[in-house]
Amino acid sequence: MDLDGALHIGLGVRAGRVERVSITSTRPDAARVLLQGCRRSEIRQVLPRLFAICGRSQSAAGELACAAAAGEAADPVALARGRAEVSAEVVREYAWSVLLDWPRHIGEAPGDDAVAAARRSEESRGRATPPAEADAEAIARAAFGVRAAEWLELRSIAELDRWIDAGDVAAARFMRRMRDEEAANDAAASAPDVPLLQGGDRGETMRELWSACEADRNFARQPTRQGRPAETGALARLQDDPLVRALAQSPASRVFARFVARLRELAGFLAGRRSAAVGVEAWPQGGAAWVENARGLLVHQVRLEGEVAASYRIVAPTEWNFHSRGAMAAALAGVPAADRDALERRGLRAAHSLDPCVACRVEVEDA
Repeated sequence: MDLDGALHIGLGVRAGRVERVSITSTRPDAARVLLQGCRRSEIRQVLPRLFAICGRSQSAAGELACAAAAGEAADPVALARGRAEVSAEVVREYAWSVLLDWPRHIGEAPGDDAVAAARRSEESRGRATPPAEADAEAIARAAFGVRAAEWLELRSIAELDRWIDAGDVAAARFMRRMRDEEAANDAAASAPDVPLLQGGDRGETMRELWSACEADRNFARQPTRQGRPAETGALARLQDDPLVRALAQSPASRVFARFVARLRELAGFLAGRRSAAVGVEAWPQGGAAWVENARGLLVHQVRLEGEVAASYRIVAPTEWNFHSRGAMAAALAGVPAADRDALERRGLRAAHSLDPCVACRVEVEDA
């Protein structure tokens, strides 16, 4: 079994516009196939090996969900450990993307300082602790050119534009490319109609997801909130950030706003102002745990019979954002398609902004 799978985005073109967006995932339901029927001790051992990406998040959610399903009271020590592990993983995921991947997207090689800073983030993740102050400053200066707290003082689009146009670091030059390419598409953009997944009462959300998964064994493949697809991730979490809010309320594509939100969140972690959100919910029929990782809301649901998982379900961020009517589909539906190569690049840019945890291919087709 290929445990990674992939996403195929098909853009059906007719009369110079995208008429159809099809999203096909080959990622298997590893929870149902490989975890259901396992003993709790086995699940703890298997989870880190199942998920190469976001493995810390998956392990933390699994451990907490199993404890809740067993009727154990929420352990403050376990919750604190989960927050620390997921926070270190978020910093690593963001740092590697910003410092190593973004330069390559604009034809640059990562600088020595960026490579060294990315390694520091990896060491922190290995210790499952937030970066030490010196490591955090090194990562911030490689990513932003200044300390994280100073970069967070950018609160308006005009201030952000000045940082971008100065182009002192690769991240700024990458953002310039994203901003300018998205600006060129503004005339064809429309306000996204996919709601951002709200934080709010996570207990209510967990109960709704549990009931939906019980009613439909395939719900986790196409999750919805109150009957609608929703977007999860940094953009959804930072809705109250003044800069992110201004960008998200624009009638244009959310692609640029998502990249900005990722930078804001990285700066928040490095400045010690943010930590990963982690929680548990328990009911007589089972338990659930949720974490907010680099890609969005991750939920594990477990029902135990003794020490054995009678059911095991995972609702992952990629399934939210790449729902057939979700954020990815909304970003491309109806856009101009006169230049097919440009359309394919636009599709890949939208996918990159949502950061799926599997490989993604975009293909332009006749509708």
